[in-house]
Parts: sequence; structure tokens; C-alpha cells
Amino acid sequence: MLYAAQIFDIIASFGLSGHTYADDSQLYISVPVSETQTAAAQLAACVEGLDQWMGSNRLKLNAKKTQLIWIGTRQQLAKLTVTHLQLINSVVEFDSTTTNLGVVLDGQLSMSQQVTAVCRSCFYQLRQLKSVNSRAP
Repeated sequence: MLYAAQIFDIIASFGLSGHTYADDSQLYISVPVSETQTAAAQLAACVEGLDQWMGSNRLKLNAKKTQLIWIGTRQQLAKLTVTHLQLINSVVEFDSTTTNLGVVLDGQLSMSQQVTAVCRSCFYQLRQLKSVNSRAP
């Protein structure tokens, strides 16, 4: 963990906050809708700074695994104009949902997508169990 402690210094130097878990990192910033252009630029600059640090420490940031999501009320989300960011060598679109440690999050934090995913998984398991029990002698 000491090795990666510099990550938080880099994140803070760009005015963002962050969390890490194993090899996953989340960056976030809270701003009013009127400042989303500035926040997006800060985020892109921070990712570039992290990429440079990672390169100098023989690590590689995988921009293809990067997910972006805006979180707010329906009214706030409707006002957004930033739909993608140029990060390193790829363009990353903002998603309407993302998964963090197995939990599906949507832009309004409604948990409806998470509930749907859990129900789908439960029904699948129930069908599998019914299928196994119907074949039992």
C-alpha cells in the first residue's frame, strides 16, 4: 500500500478525491452542473498524471476498462453537455450505469438496476435448482 500512496497525492493535486480497492481505483469530484466542463478537464488531467506516474513505475493504466458516470438528480443530469472525455489515447463515453465492487450504480443512485440484476440472478438460480430437482429419481 505504501507503494501506491503517491496515487492519492496525485489525485489530490488535481482537486479530486479517490478510493482504491485492490487494483481498482475510483476518482470523483462534486461540482454544480455549471462547472461540469471544468470538472471533466480536471478529471482528464488527473488521469493523464496518473498514467505518467504509472509509466514511471512500470505500471499500465488500461483506459479501455475506464468507466465514467455522472451522478445527480434527473433534472441535473438533463442539463449536462459533457458526454465523453479524451483520456490518454482513447475517448471514453459517460455511461448511464456502472458496476463498482459488484454493485450496479445508475446516475440517480436509485438502485433499480442493482435490484433487477439481483432478481435476474435469483430467478436463474431457481430455474437451475428446479431443473436439477426434476431430474432427481
